[in-house]
Amino acid sequence: MLSLVYVSSATVPFSTADLVTLLQHTRENNERLGVTGLLLYKDGNFIQVLEGPDETVRKLFQTISADPRHGGVIRLIEEHGERRFPDWSMGFRNLDDAEIRDLSGYSEFMNEPLDSRQFQSDPSRAIKLLEVFRRSVR
Repeated sequence: MLSLVYVSSATVPFSTADLVTLLQHTRENNERLGVTGLLLYKDGNFIQVLEGPDETVRKLFQTISADPRHGGVIRLIEEHGERRFPDWSMGFRNLDDAEIRDLSGYSEFMNEPLDSRQFQSDPSRAIKLLEVFRRSVR
């Protein structure tokens, strides 16, 4: 089971309606492919974890990387292990929501520029952020 975490920036702003449409398509596609994960969005930036069969996750990541709605795609982590989000075809949270900052364990990770060395020098921060949101929405 492959787990791949990446960040990217939207090339055009996503409205709430755009995010809902993206999420619906993503959930349908991931369920069909046997992929689970989590998608976080903040100020035009995404962080996503994809979990599933190796070849499927790698192909999906290639598709996402080539999508013209994404730019500056950075793969943070690629590792084998158990699913962290086994019941989610794609969990989602818009980090622009004001109440998010009040969650225990909130991280400023997504407030840093995506080209920041922080993303590449300590990718484990991405996993910690994703875990906080997984626990907060159960």
